[in-house]
Amino acid sequence: MKNSKNWRRLCTAGLAAAMALSLTACGSSGGGSSQKGEEENAEGGKGSDKEGTTITFWNSFTGSDGDMLVELVNRFNEENKEGITVEMDISSDFDSQLSTAFAAGTGPSMILASTAYRFTYSDYMQDISDVFDKTNLDKSDFIQSYLDYCSEGETLYALPFQVVGYYMYWNKDLFQQAGLDPEAGPSSWDEWQSFAEKITDESKNIYGSGISYDYAYQIAHMMQRFGGLAVTDDNGSWKANFAGNKGYQDFLNMYQSLTGGKNNPLEADTDSMMSAGQIGMTVGGPWVTAGLDTAGINYGIGLLPLGDAGDMNSVEVLGFSVTTAASDEEKEAAYQFFEWWNTENEEGSSPALEWSVANGFPAYTYSVQEKEAYQASEKLSVMSSANPDAPTDFITDSSFPGISSILSDIIPQMINSVAFSNASVDEALEKAQADTEKLLKDYNK
Repeated sequence: MKNSKNWRRLCTAGLAAAMALSLTACGSSGGGSSQKGEEENAEGGKGSDKEGTTITFWNSFTGSDGDMLVELVNRFNEENKEGITVEMDISSDFDSQLSTAFAAGTGPSMILASTAYRFTYSDYMQDISDVFDKTNLDKSDFIQSYLDYCSEGETLYALPFQVVGYYMYWNKDLFQQAGLDPEAGPSSWDEWQSFAEKITDESKNIYGSGISYDYAYQIAHMMQRFGGLAVTDDNGSWKANFAGNKGYQDFLNMYQSLTGGKNNPLEADTDSMMSAGQIGMTVGGPWVTAGLDTAGINYGIGLLPLGDAGDMNSVEVLGFSVTTAASDEEKEAAYQFFEWWNTENEEGSSPALEWSVANGFPAYTYSVQEKEAYQASEKLSVMSSANPDAPTDFITDSSFPGISSILSDIIPQMINSVAFSNASVDEALEKAQADTEKLLKDYNK
């Protein structure tokens, strides 16, 4: 995708131009076959004279994972027996390119993006809920909470491709030096604070905790554990939940205590500090491990401690979508690609499995999670240990279309006022409440 620094900051490509199979269970033992009949599949393929459909496919995967996506798309073009050709365009200016095309009445047949695009581009995205009727994909194999994230009501706007959650990372060597069990991260936020104090060593520029004031996604994932969602549905109207939120108060008080006690740096890029061995514990997405692995850090990974808000599996989901620019034939061809992506080959693998194992993102189907190659990864096993039935909403109700403003405006202003402007916790939350209520007026009309 985009480089890890941009991705960690913008995390969901669809949130306002920024914003992560075994198909034994899919009823098919071959790759990419459909219910339209295997006689057709016996024709075509590479070198076939069969006339197929060409579909255009746009996305923003410009990093090393984009190279892998190119390889997989090329493989589909070679392997599929329908003569289908996927012409892929990868652009770092994907959102602008897409909005310009849609405004001109054109666009690609298929996109890969955050499911938050359903808010911005719902008029240009087709309902693909019939994908399970027109392919051999088994709907029951897909984790329902992730399908729900891709839907509005009965309309399915995207088929899951990548699940992006946030996790806790700790430096095992720093834990051991502090007399802590290097194999166990904190099980509560009280332990987080206690461990941070023990790990911090000012003489060596080592901090026990790594919470960045400039990392709204990190803060939101942590804050949510304390006090729940910032915006919820209140009998058909959107409601802001900042002011008087005891959980949010507790989080901000913890942050002030950590920074005031010099157990957490007032720095923007705590990821780099973690990779440099200067941070004992931090929170981030799967991409954090790339820097830690490169730097040779001995680290552990676990789920975030829960708080008073209870069990949750807050994530963001990227998915494949079919646009209104696609003809019926192109939509059918896109479905063939979706099926191929999620279908086991004779070796027991699938593109979906390969993608999770290579890039370290948890799978969205039960069958992939059960695969030996998947379970052999400690990282993926930990990420998949979250309760799949727990609420997946991230910081706002998943149907709230203004989440990008909460992440890009409200939360940064709140945390900065606490970190640098000497605002009290209550003042910061009351300001966030007022600003959010002003924002909600546009959505509650």
